[in-house]
Amino acid sequence: MENAFQDPSAITLASFTAPSPYLEDAVQVYLATWPGDLEKVRAFVARYATYPDFRGQVALVQNRVIGMGFGHRSQAGNWWHDRVATRLGGEHPALQDAWVLVELAVLHEYRSRGVGHALHQTLLRNQPCPRTLLSTEVSNTGARRFYERLGWDYVLTNFQFSEGDQPFVVMSRPAS
Repeated sequence: MENAFQDPSAITLASFTAPSPYLEDAVQVYLATWPGDLEKVRAFVARYATYPDFRGQVALVQNRVIGMGFGHRSQAGNWWHDRVATRLGGEHPALQDAWVLVELAVLHEYRSRGVGHALHQTLLRNQPCPRTLLSTEVSNTGARRFYERLGWDYVLTNFQFSEGDQPFVVMSRPAS
C-alpha cells in the first residue's frame, strides 16, 4: 500500500461550503465510501451546504482530501427531521434545538488512524446547538461502535426512513 500516513498530527482540517473548492473533494470521498451517481451526490452535498447552520469539514494529508463530514440544524421542513419526527413526534426533546451530523466518511485506507475522530470532534465543537443527532444503517456495526465510543446514545433502532429502505438507528448526544 502506497499510504505512508501514520501520524494523526499530520491531518489538516479545513472547512467547506457550497462555493468552496473542497466541496468537490468531499463529493469524491462520499462516492468512494457510498458509490452513487456523481451528479446526484454533487447536488445532494451542495443542497445541504445551503441549510441553516451548515458546517462542513474535510481532512487532508499532504494536500489530499482523505475524509469529510457535514451537518446542519435539524428543523421541521427538512426531509431527515420530518421522517424522524413521524416516529418520535415533533416535540420529542431530541429534535429540539438539535444539529444533525449528516455524513462522516474517511477513505478506506485512512480509517482507524484518528481521521474520523478529528472530523467528528471538530464538527461537533463548531456546531451551534446544545444537542446533536445522526443516523446510520443498523448493519454498519463499525460506525455504530465508533459513535458509541464517542458517547452517542440510541434514540431509535430499526427505523426505516422510507418503506423498503435498510433499517437505521438514530442516535443523540449532547454537543461537545
